[in-house]
Parts: sequence; C-alpha cells; structure tokens
Amino acid sequence: MKSKWTLIFFAAAAVIMARAQDADPLAGVWQGPVSGKPGTFQIYFTIDKTGGETYAAKVDIPAQNVRGIPVTAVRWNAPELFLDMSSYGITFQGRMDDGGGKITGRFKIGPEDLPLVLSRGGAVPEAGRPQDPQKPYPYDEIEVSFPNPDAGITLSGTLTLPPGPGPFPAAVLVTGSGPQDRDSAIAGHRPFLVLADYLTRRGLAVLRCDDRGCGDSTGDFHEATTADFASDAMAAWKYLNGRPEIRAGAVGLIGHSEGADISAMAAAREKRIAFTVFLAGMGLPGAEIMLSQTEAMSRANGAGEEAIQKEKEYVRRQLRILREQADPAKGEAEMNRLAAEYLTGLTETEKKQLGVSADSLALDVKSLIPDYAWNRFLAGYDPDADLSKIRCPVLALNGDKDTQVPAEPNLGAIDRSLKKAGNTRVDIRRLPGLNHLFQTAKTGHPREYAKIEETLSPDVMKMIADWIRGLF
Repeated sequence: MKSKWTLIFFAAAAVIMARAQDADPLAGVWQGPVSGKPGTFQIYFTIDKTGGETYAAKVDIPAQNVRGIPVTAVRWNAPELFLDMSSYGITFQGRMDDGGGKITGRFKIGPEDLPLVLSRGGAVPEAGRPQDPQKPYPYDEIEVSFPNPDAGITLSGTLTLPPGPGPFPAAVLVTGSGPQDRDSAIAGHRPFLVLADYLTRRGLAVLRCDDRGCGDSTGDFHEATTADFASDAMAAWKYLNGRPEIRAGAVGLIGHSEGADISAMAAAREKRIAFTVFLAGMGLPGAEIMLSQTEAMSRANGAGEEAIQKEKEYVRRQLRILREQADPAKGEAEMNRLAAEYLTGLTETEKKQLGVSADSLALDVKSLIPDYAWNRFLAGYDPDADLSKIRCPVLALNGDKDTQVPAEPNLGAIDRSLKKAGNTRVDIRRLPGLNHLFQTAKTGHPREYAKIEETLSPDVMKMIADWIRGLF
C-alpha cells in the first residue's frame, strides 16, 4: 500500500522520471544547507509532478552517502509544503516565497529540528556506485520504443545485445512497485542497469523499460493496477520476440518484487514465455504481505509487542476498507476516522515506537488515494491464482534478511502453488545475508539501502545467468 508502510513494500519507493513539469511551481530540484551534529551538508529534494495535483519526491544527501530516499508523501497546499519521510525519521515543513524561488522551513532528522532554506538548484551531484558499468560497453546498447496496443500507450526502454551474430536468448526485466525508470533506480543504486550489463556480458539480450507514465513511456501510472503492468510486460515480451537478433522460443521474464508477480501473471496467460525468474516475489496474498511487513518493520525499529499488535489490527481494518469501499473519497473518509480511533488507543510511548502522529496518519491515508485502484487490487490479490498455472521453468530467489517480502513464508507459498500446476522445472533458493534488493546487509531495513555500496550481489547475478544459460 502506498502509505507509511508502503515505503517498505516492494522496493516501492522508486522515483518517477516525470516528463510534464512545465511551469509547475513546485516540480524540480530544491537544495539547501543544513547545519547539525554531523556538520554542515547540502540536502537535495527532487520533486516530480505525477499527474493532477499529486507529486512524488526523493531526498539526496551526498555528503552522507544518502541517495534516492523516497518521500512517503508530498503535501502541497500552496504556498505551504510538507514532505514526510517519517519512516526514516525525516520531515520537512516550509513555505514558498512570493517569487517561487525559495522555500523556508524546518528540517527534522531524528531528534534535531533545524532551519532549512531551499533554493531551486540544478542536478543532484552524481555519485557512482562501484558496480555501475562504465562506457564504452563491449556490447550494443539500443534505445527502443514499442506499443502496448491493449492499453493504447507506447513503452520506451533500452535493449542490450551481446556481441556476435546471434540470435540470442533474451530476458525482459520487470520493475517492482511504484513508478520506476528502466534502471529501477532506488537509494542511489541502479540495479537493473547493473543486472542488464552482467547478463549481456554473459550472452543474453536484455530489455529494460520505463514504467508507463515514467521517463519516455506514455500512459498514466496512477490509473494502473498490477494487471495493467502485466499487459505492459507482455507487450515487451512480444516486441523482443519480433526482433531478428532474438532467438525464437528463448525469451523470458525477470521480475523484482511486484515485478515477480507481474511476471507470474504474464506467464500464467502466455504459455510461450520461456522462463521466469522471481526476485523477492510474493507467494502469499497481498493482505498477508502487508501485515507481515508491518510487523517486521516495527519490530526492526524496536517497537514493543503490544504496539505491534495494535498497529497490525489497524492495518487489518484499513485493508478491509480498501477491499469493500470502491469509492476513493468514501474510502479516504472511512480511513481517516479509523486513523483517529487508532491514535487515541496508543500510549505516548507506543506513538514514538511506531513513529506515528495525527499528521503522519493523515498523510498516510492521503497517499493511498492517487493509486487507490492499485491498492485495492493488491489488497485482494492472491498470487496462487497465477502461480498455480505456470508450467515454464521458474527460478525463485529471496534474501533471508528481506523485511519487505519475508523469504521463508513466501518461498514456501510459491513452491506450493507451482506444484499445483504440476511444474517440475522449479528452482527455489533462500539466500543468506541478503535484503530485498539482494544487497549484502546487516538488518535488511530499507534505511540501509543507500548506505550499502553494493548494488546487487555478484553471486545472485551469477545464479541468474547460469540458470538461464543452462536452459538453452
């Protein structure tokens, strides 16, 4: 769900590469100096308009190696701005001046409450990660566009082709939840860029695309559900099959997080898909995943058992509203009433443990509305309906430090569902020490993502490449 705990759902926290920023007073890069206990450092907020009156944002603090942290909610009531990153212990509240060139306010990070004046800036300073590939590449890189006729949109991406005559086996990379670019950029990492480079060097053609409504792809991201994204993945698969450099009958899907479920939907419908790779895919129903995330994240933050159980009950009731109330306005009103009731039942200590307040809960509810259809679909989705129909080879990988899609219960559910289909070509692996992004991690908490230099475990990339190459 796109709320306080959706920041942790499916890496969801990626940032839109929005195209339509013309004349918008808020969209763009805002930067300013902050002076606190760690010293003085520059902070950058990148704010993108996502359609209508909704925005998405990320924060970068290059001096502290903080990159691409997603803002959970952007509340813009001109000239007042509130940016909520409370899951990371960060908020900003400010007011834009009459000229629209500055936003003056307060930046809260942990216990510190600091003055911050933001000015319109240029680009966020680049910071290469050790695994980022460096040009010139030893393979061809082609910018491509192709239609999804069922949706009436055009998808754009990058196709990488190994050297040599071909034809090559190939894979479509499918992003997780939240509007993402073709590199699946998050927290200063570009995991799909790194994975595509690795696989292409190993002889596989790879197509990675901007999500609909992001980057150079057309369409409206916020009107879409997981099923719609499955139609986009199918369009990419069909496009690859039509290229002469690609080996017929050897095109599969590699999906991360929600992308794994998107891949499962596509493979359940199209029997010619050659293989699927599920990276941190969910096997349990969406509602169960959301509840397990809630518990895992609050426990990782040190919340007490009673506080955790209260939060889980709140989430259960919120999910019930989503499933039963189709009207977004009515759903918002019901969830706001529920949030007020929930807050009154928490002690002050529990509020601190869970990081909630009246403002944060209101923002959580507000953030659900732009993607209400997506949230409703997910709250009622059970992957078994698709997994139990897949007959192609499947590789399913989950890290045992994943706090977003816990490995053991989800891999077990994936295994059970695939067996229903009589699928014997299944390889399921629980990988020690890896988080949701398949980085080598200490706790698995999303706060670690930007701090870890590793973008993607080399062992995982080798597993994927060896497994696919073994099929052909």
